[in-house]
Amino acid sequence: MIRVAIFFLLCILLVLVYVKFRNNKDLNKEITFVSILLLALILFFQYLNAKFQHKVTKLLIAYNKGQTLICKNAKVDKRSFDYESGTMVFISKKIVDIKYPILECKIK
Repeated sequence: MIRVAIFFLLCILLVLVYVKFRNNKDLNKEITFVSILLLALILFFQYLNAKFQHKVTKLLIAYNKGQTLICKNAKVDKRSFDYESGTMVFISKKIVDIKYPILECKIK
């Protein structure tokens, strides 16, 4: 959720800079540079977000197919763990307070 908010804030900032200074001939080069820089930041941020989403999706597909994941040297599968999408963690069905964030997991 925070990634989406940052993305939109960068987009709004880019639009505001453009609208504020589009008619100022003296700052035209600087505004162009700042706009390109902000656009590059937006694209880089979008790339990182897509990479993150791809990793999470790949792990969830493996988990839902019944494959075992390795999280902090523990085996996580559908029989022993539930996935909580809100917090993006695997929660043990048998032992209380055992949680593994999905980003700390890999496919076995």
